[in-house]
Amino acid sequence: MVGMPDSERIAYAKSEMRFRVRAARRAVLPEQRIAASHAVTEKILALPELASIRSVLAYGAMPEEIDTTELINRLWSHGVRVALPRVRGRRDLQLHWHTPDCELCTGAYGLKEPCPDAPEALPSEIDIVIVPGVAYDLECRRLGLGAGYYDSLLAEMHGSAVTIGVAYDEQIAHAVPCGDYDELVDIVVTPSRTARR
Repeated sequence: MVGMPDSERIAYAKSEMRFRVRAARRAVLPEQRIAASHAVTEKILALPELASIRSVLAYGAMPEEIDTTELINRLWSHGVRVALPRVRGRRDLQLHWHTPDCELCTGAYGLKEPCPDAPEALPSEIDIVIVPGVAYDLECRRLGLGAGYYDSLLAEMHGSAVTIGVAYDEQIAHAVPCGDYDELVDIVVTPSRTARR
């Protein structure tokens, strides 16, 4: 890595961290996943930022991620509108309102997404964004899967919504490598910690 340009050094560090943290995330047992997802849901719902919100952008979790199902159901029970992203093109997420009676479709990358006919939500209508990630650090830097979908969306939103990264404790790194285009989140929530920037 000596003599390597910064962009290549950062890309290499990200790739190595993704490999290591994804392996740790896969090692989380099913009962630990359930407990961790519940703990994260409770901590998010207790945040003062959620006191008077009208809408949240969540995501349909992949099997090894923090499960957002309970969070979505609890938000609905409090009268909060929930949107979910749909992959539309390269680095392009389209937001759709999701309701309890709507079926989710399997979309790009095997993700659970709203069906194309679900009503579209505008980024300007979103108060809180729940952001998936491979790794976070306590400075609220985020490492995604590498395609840049959420970095593009968060850059487009220009800080108009509070962003909350959710993760297992095993996904917290000492320092996440970041480039100029990587977007930080405002808050990181794990079962045992809450970090703010």
